[in-house]
Amino acid sequence: MIAISDVHEHKMDRNLKETIIVPDHEKRAESAEFRRSKHRLKEDGHYKCWVCGGTENLHVHHFGIEWSLATIADWDKVKSFCEEWDPYGYGRLLRNVPMTSPDDVRNMLVLCQEHHTGVDHENSGSGTGIHQITFPVWLIQKLAKTGIDAVPQSGETLEQAEQTVKEHEAN
Repeated sequence: MIAISDVHEHKMDRNLKETIIVPDHEKRAESAEFRRSKHRLKEDGHYKCWVCGGTENLHVHHFGIEWSLATIADWDKVKSFCEEWDPYGYGRLLRNVPMTSPDDVRNMLVLCQEHHTGVDHENSGSGTGIHQITFPVWLIQKLAKTGIDAVPQSGETLEQAEQTVKEHEAN
């Protein structure tokens, strides 16, 4: 059992500013490799949200290297990352195959719209998607105990999320 410390439950609001130089790149279009990767994810039974398991409004996210940043990627580093953080096993399976594209299946993560780009304007514009919040906060949506949403989900108020955390924090 986890001991309760002197720090009590609290809400954290952060206003993060992110600055990045996005190099010149082609306009995003679905490549043949992206279509093959998406087909493989479906064929191998991975076409469901990696966070919640949902099957509606699915997107395929470039998780290791964003598509718009591919021109400055060190592909050996990207390949190593995809072998270490390997949600579907493709990194280990294809470890002897060079990686040269962000559309490689090893760089893909299937997410529902809510966990990819989701923003809930009812909660002060708070997001649920990997493009809206910090990685550790986004990840708790997958790693929390069933029924606990420390990040208010779409249609859920901040008060409702707070209540579910309070109800489960002693367990």
